[in-house]
Amino acid sequence: MHCLSKLDHYIIPNDVVVKLGKIYRYVGNNDFYINSLGTDLNKVIDKTIETDAYYLKKILDLDISEARTKLLIYKNSSPRNKQEKTLVNLKETLAYIQNNYNDLSLQSNDLYNLMNMVYSHYSKIGYATIKDDGYSLFVSQTSKSKRVIVNKMNDIIVDAINHDNIDKIVLYLNYFIDLYNLKPFEANNESISLLVLYQLVLNADLNTFKYVSFFELIYNDYDHFKLELSNASVNWKENFSQTIGFVKYFFDSVLIAYKNTDLIIRNYLFDKNNKKYENLETTILSYNSMFTKEDIRKVHPYVSESTINRTLYNLKDQGLIMPLGKGRSAKWIKNKDIQLS
Repeated sequence: MHCLSKLDHYIIPNDVVVKLGKIYRYVGNNDFYINSLGTDLNKVIDKTIETDAYYLKKILDLDISEARTKLLIYKNSSPRNKQEKTLVNLKETLAYIQNNYNDLSLQSNDLYNLMNMVYSHYSKIGYATIKDDGYSLFVSQTSKSKRVIVNKMNDIIVDAINHDNIDKIVLYLNYFIDLYNLKPFEANNESISLLVLYQLVLNADLNTFKYVSFFELIYNDYDHFKLELSNASVNWKENFSQTIGFVKYFFDSVLIAYKNTDLIIRNYLFDKNNKKYENLETTILSYNSMFTKEDIRKVHPYVSESTINRTLYNLKDQGLIMPLGKGRSAKWIKNKDIQLS
């Protein structure tokens, strides 16, 4: 809990304050996003959970083929082995967090329950122990369960929120860095750290991650994520870690997510109130290089596969675009013989 213990002296630079202000302006749109989706909200969140499970599987490097991964996540296929059972459990845990994040705390029992939801089919889950290695709390003791430290961290979080003396997002990011370095369990600590971070960003009212995949965002910039997390962990045991770089990186990621959310909601409303294929055509013809159906889905995630296919082949028949390859992963490109205004 070395980061949390220094919160009274935490200074947020001006450029980070500016980013934070931009984030909260987006947070002010949370109700607008929810109201815009109306009865489709739950379907949208379900789709986000599926995408989150897909990319979290990649981050954790589970040994499951691409075909089986998609069957397990998108078709609810039954798992055949422990790795596949882990993936199914991850998806269910992500759904549980999405539906209950406001009611979850950071007490040791809550973290244990999350671990149990994912890894109960493996060996018994247990908290790791720690010897005296700089934790002044345990100077007179040779060994102690890290459960005690987790509960102490939770006490600091609750006290900080009650006194409202530090921004909640900054508070939670420092908690995450502490949890990541503490490694509270005997195994699978990266998983629990990421799941708790997922819970925390939702609890901090960053509702963009109801519509934009949190773990896709991390996976697509994973080297940067790990670099900033590693930098924030330097001298952590010595109580001299510097977390502001990770905070800056994370704020930039949140702003990207909200910009994508704005685009998604705007296109959703346009598609809902107009002819969907016209908006799809505008998106397709805006690409200046090769694109795939997956690129289109990122802009129009709630338009059906059949509508996307129909629009693509209609533009192809007009000679405006042409496919490069066949199948679901085929790339498309504008027809170079056609000059588009």
